[in-house]
Formats: sequence, structure tokens, C-alpha cells
Amino acid sequence: MARLFITPREIQLINDWTKEFIKDIVGQFIIYYPISILKTRVHPVYDEAVQKIFDNPIKIDCLVDQPDRGQSATNFSVEGTTQLGVFVQSRDLLDKGFDAEIGDFFTYGNEVFEVLTATEVGDIFGQAEYNVYWKLTSKLARSGRFDLPDFKMMLEDAKTFQDAQVQKTFEQQRGMDENETDGNLGDVRQVRERLKDDMETIALDSGPAKVVPDGEADVSDATGEDSASSFYNE
Repeated sequence: MARLFITPREIQLINDWTKEFIKDIVGQFIIYYPISILKTRVHPVYDEAVQKIFDNPIKIDCLVDQPDRGQSATNFSVEGTTQLGVFVQSRDLLDKGFDAEIGDFFTYGNEVFEVLTATEVGDIFGQAEYNVYWKLTSKLARSGRFDLPDFKMMLEDAKTFQDAQVQKTFEQQRGMDENETDGNLGDVRQVRERLKDDMETIALDSGPAKVVPDGEADVSDATGEDSASSFYNE
């Protein structure tokens, strides 16, 4: 597409559209644990970290692919393997001042994954300086590679739906500074930032849409307890 018709203003609009789709409709996220380059010691000979130290975890809104689960035969046994693809909106990472790196870890549901590759792809209308998203490919982390005591305790306690690590509450962000579910959001919509007072206020009516368990039994859930959604409670 010619640059005559796709200007930075159109790029901002496309970024806002993709943010709206991911944050206000899809609602998937990962908890990302970036490795602290300053605090992690690297072995002087092997140039590898003996023990990784992580910065504070970050909640990242994203699109998550279906896990690719398989098995591989070794000399001693059959080993299960799981790979996962994650797509993160590029502009959202810029707004958060954050970069994804190989070797970082993240949690999705009740599993821990290690980032194998982090590539910026999907240039917008052929303009190389603008990319739509980051693609993270990852594999299920082995036991001992990432063992946070609090996370392991949560997994032990997650025997019922109420305590499980699956996402049970979703609330739209809509470019607001904060909401009831997640608190401080840091959600920036470029078109609104550019137009400021010339743009109408966010039309929320009764507030951002929110989906929460409504306490009714749902036979589709393995436990049959408190897994129904308020989305259909009309």
C-alpha cells in the first residue's frame, strides 16, 4: 500500500484497533518474568547464567495459540513436549517500555514456559518501520528451571475451579488508566492521545463490559462448582 494513503495517523488507528481487539474482546494474557541483566551473574568461562534473577513480573495482553503437545522418545523413556506461540501487540510493548528477550519465562494458566525466540513480524502495509506484533515461541519449562515458591503453592492449592489459575474474570480496558479488576492499566490509545479534547469521551454507558462467574453450576466444568459466566446472565 502506498505511503500516500497510509500515513502515521492511519498507523495509529490500526494500532488502536489491534489493541481494542486484544484487550477489550479477546482478554487473554500472560504473566511475564523478564531476566534482570543487571542482577544475574554470568559464568566468565561458559558465558551462561548459573542462577537467573528476575525483575518484577508484568501482565501482558496477547493472543495465545493452541499448545502444541507431543512426545519424543529418548534412550531412557518417552518424554512429553509442549510448545506455545504467543502474539503481543508491538505498540503495547513500546508504551510499557518493555522488550521481550530469549531466555525469559512466563506463566500461562498453570504452566510455565521459556521463551525460545522473540521476533517482530507483520509490517503494516509493507512499511518496514511499523510492525503489528511480536511473536514469541516458547517451550514448557522443565522442573527446576523456574520454581517460584508462591507459584508452586498456587498450583498445589488449585484443586477446584475457585482456586484454579485459569482466568475467571475479564474486564475491558477501553484506554482507561485503571479498572476494578486489574487496577493500574497503563493502556494508551494513540488516536485519543493525539486528539485529546477534540475527541468525544469514552462511551461506557454502565461501565466497561465485565465477565465474572455468577455462582451457578455449570456441568461443562470438571468440578461442577461456580464456573458459570455472567456473560449470558441477561
